Amino acid sequence: MRASLAHAGRCAVPVVVAALLHGAAARAATVEHLKVSRDHKAYVVTARVQLDAPLEPAYGAATDFERLPDYSSMIQSTRLIGHNELSSRMRLCVLWYCKTVRQVMRYRLAPPRRIDMTVVPGKGDLSAGQAHWRFVAGSKGTTDLGFHARIVPDFWVPPLVGPWAIARALRQQVASTATAIERLARQRAGSIDKSPS
Repeated sequence: MRASLAHAGRCAVPVVVAALLHGAAARAATVEHLKVSRDHKAYVVTARVQLDAPLEPAYGAATDFERLPDYSSMIQSTRLIGHNELSSRMRLCVLWYCKTVRQVMRYRLAPPRRIDMTVVPGKGDLSAGQAHWRFVAGSKGTTDLGFHARIVPDFWVPPLVGPWAIARALRQQVASTATAIERLARQRAGSIDKSPS
């Protein structure tokens, strides 16, 4: 398992995207499109982000699952738990309500272009879902990251918080993960500090 993770990390820069960067850099992850909608019990997230990092380092950072928590304050932990399975804990807060969400995903890598993930039912706080990452080389050493996910939470949300809060937390998670990917890719190149976003 570690061998496949190490191989993916060497190939170049997945997990999800945060609105603001701590910026020592002139350019930063730019969220060009981010939409969260509801489809019955599922939440659908689509995003388009431009990363200020070349394709292979961006893909490598995205698949460096064990280091991503060092670059995002929302990602509490990640660990490999089986053949191509990743367990992660994310801290999502809206107003007074905070929830640590555990998700277990089975992933498939196609370096340096694709990451596909599927929720493993019964092993976390999501009952179903998929996430798809697409990486395309952009202009001037950037990477265009496309993200599409459909997830079904399997936890109670207080009525006063409701679906809008889940949508807001998902937006924050996507932006935070994108920023973490960019920062890790750039740190690998020695161009940014390691302070969490």
